[in-house]
Amino acid sequence: MDTVKTRKQGNAVMVTLASKYGIPAGKTYYISKEDDGTISLIPKIEDYFATAKQNEFVDKEDELAMNFSVESRLLDE
Repeated sequence: MDTVKTRKQGNAVMVTLASKYGIPAGKTYYISKEDDGTISLIPKIEDYFATAKQNEFVDKEDELAMNFSVESRLLDE
């Protein structure tokens, strides 16, 4: 397991991540800190649906539901 050391830069504390991890510059992350001091960086995922084409995310279950219709009946019928 690799280690890193924090450093002070202005009013912030920085952690340098080695290039071997393949983390691009300018990528946005959510950060959380647990009670035990564990710090997690979670990459912000872009909106998959912002540039989606019509029916791009339709799967077999969606196709089954497209022609489904509900009949309404009263319980005492």
